[in-house]
Amino acid sequence: MIRTARTVLLLAAVTIPLLFTAACTPEQIAAYQQATPAEQAAIIEALQTPPAHTPPGGFLACVRRHESGGNYQAKNPVSTASGAYQFLDGTWATMSARAGHSGYGSARHAPPAVQDAVATYTVNAGWKSAWNGTGC
Repeated sequence: MIRTARTVLLLAAVTIPLLFTAACTPEQIAAYQQATPAEQAAIIEALQTPPAHTPPGGFLACVRRHESGGNYQAKNPVSTASGAYQFLDGTWATMSARAGHSGYGSARHAPPAVQDAVATYTVNAGWKSAWNGTGC
């Protein structure tokens, strides 16, 4: 999609404030309503595009590298461990629920951002020892 200077200004005027608030101001609504259909489409596209995911570094980067080579879809062939951090299904069920991300049967079925959030929660909740054998 070709973006003109006007489109870029409209995108900034409408989308940036929405990152921090739940509603548009009357000025933002007026700017949107005065935009061309192509500009409105660009604004909608920008609002629907999720932000890029950046995995955590440090200790969890080491665990991810050691446990799965960074593969969020990894599955251990001899246990129920799966995902980037190789959570056992039972541990995943407990920790993902506590972290507010229940609903995935195993870690590898959860998106990378959810796996990272659950791993971060696990470490912050004092369960870093779950990965003692990793050398991290």
